[in-house]
Amino acid sequence: MDNIFKFKSKDEIKRRQLLGKGAVIWFTGLSGSGKSTIAAELEKVLLSSGMRAYLLDGDNVRLGLNSDLDFSSEGRAENVRRLYCVASLFADSGTIAIVSAISPFNKDREKAKEHCRKNACSFVEIFVDTPIEECIKRDTKGLYKKAVSGEVLDFTGISSPYEKPEDADIIIETLKIPAKKAAREVADYIETLLSIKEMTEYLCETAKEAGDEIMEIYKRDFTVEYKDDKSPLTEADLMAERLIRERLLEKYPDIAILSEESTDDLKRLKNPCCFIVDPLDGTKEFVKKNGEFTVNIGLSYFGKSILGVVYAPALRRLFYAAVYEGAYEYDFSDEYFTEKTAIKASDRKENLKVMTSRSHLDDETKELLQKNADKIGGTIKAGSSLKGCLIAAGEADIYYRTGYTMEWDTCAMQCIVEEAGGVFLEGDGSAMRYNRENSLNKKGFYILNNIENKFI
Repeated sequence: MDNIFKFKSKDEIKRRQLLGKGAVIWFTGLSGSGKSTIAAELEKVLLSSGMRAYLLDGDNVRLGLNSDLDFSSEGRAENVRRLYCVASLFADSGTIAIVSAISPFNKDREKAKEHCRKNACSFVEIFVDTPIEECIKRDTKGLYKKAVSGEVLDFTGISSPYEKPEDADIIIETLKIPAKKAAREVADYIETLLSIKEMTEYLCETAKEAGDEIMEIYKRDFTVEYKDDKSPLTEADLMAERLIRERLLEKYPDIAILSEESTDDLKRLKNPCCFIVDPLDGTKEFVKKNGEFTVNIGLSYFGKSILGVVYAPALRRLFYAAVYEGAYEYDFSDEYFTEKTAIKASDRKENLKVMTSRSHLDDETKELLQKNADKIGGTIKAGSSLKGCLIAAGEADIYYRTGYTMEWDTCAMQCIVEEAGGVFLEGDGSAMRYNRENSLNKKGFYILNNIENKFI
C-alpha cells in the first residue's frame, strides 16, 4: 500500500456545491427487527421530498457485490467494510446512502463511522431495537427455526452474538413506534444535520448577543437573590434567559426548549429535538467577578448532544461545535480582528493538566486526584463550562466531576469536547443522554483528552 496515494480532485468543492451534502444512515439490528422496512420507508420519504437517496440493503448486496463472502466473523467484517466504502462514495456524491445490515459487531460499525468521518460525511447509527422473541415471531423465512435446529450456522442472535450499539445516534423501539413514523422522524433528523452549519452560526450569534448584554450588567452593581437550592440568581441570568428564548422561538419555533431559568414544560419529551440552555453558567463566578462564567446553548436530538455553543463573554472566547463538523473557537479579544481556529484535544499521556472546579471540589474528587497524583503535571482552576472547553482546546487534559449536575450544565460542552476528539462520559462510563424527564444527572461525569488517561 506504500505506493498508493489518494487522488484529490481539483473540482471537489465545486462538486459539493453542485450536488449538495450527503450522509450515511446506518441501520443495525437483529434479523427480523424491522431494519429493512424502516430503511425502505425512509428512502421513500426522502425521495418524495426531492432528496437523492439510495438504499443499500444487506441481503441485496450479498446477492451481488458481496456474494463471495460467508457469515464467519471475517466475512461479516468484510461485508461491513465494503458496505461503508460504497456508502461513503454515495454520500460524497450528495446522496443520502441508507444502509440496512445486521452488522453485529461494535468494532466494525466503529470502523464504518471512522471511515465516513475521515471522508467528511455524516454517519448516523440507528439501532433498531426489537426483542429477539418478537424477531422470531416475525420470521416468515423460518431462519431462526433453522438456526436453532442447526441447519443454519453462524446466525446472529442464536449461534453468533449481536453487540448492541453503545451510544447509537437513534434508537428505534419497533414495539412502540410504527415504521412510517420512525422513518419520518429519521428524515427530520437528516434535514437538521444537513442545515446544521446555518443553525450553528445562528446560535453563536445568539450566545454572543446574550453574553455582551450580560457584560453590561457585570460592569455595574447588581443585586443577588438565592433560589431554593441556595444557588445565586441575578438579573443577568433572567435577561439572558429572555433574550435566548426569544431568539430560539423566533427562528426555530418547532424545537423544544429546556432552560435552567424557566419552568420545565414536559411536553418537550414528545419532541426528539430540544435546545438545552444555561443562560448564565457559573453565576457564582459572575458574582465573584472573576470572569469565569459562560453562556451555554446546546441542541440534543434523540437524546444526543449534536450541537454546542459556549461563550465566555468576560474572556471574549466563543467555543462551538456541531456533530461531524469539528470544533472551533472564535477569539474576540482583539477589538478589530476576530480569529477563528479549529481546536483539538491534546495528545498528552503524561504530566497531565487537570481541571478543577473553583466552586465544586468535593472530598471524593480530591481523593481521586491524590490517588492518581503520579500522572498529574499540574492543575488549573476554572468555573462553569469553560473547563470542558479548555480541554477541547488542548489547554488541559482531564476533568472529573463527582457531584450532581443538570443537563444544561453539560449539553453544549459535551459536543465541543467530542468534536475536538476528547471523551465525555457519565461517572460510570455510560453515554450521557439528554431531554430526559428528570434533568438531574446523579452519576457525575468525566472529560478526558484520551480514554487511556482515565483515572482509576
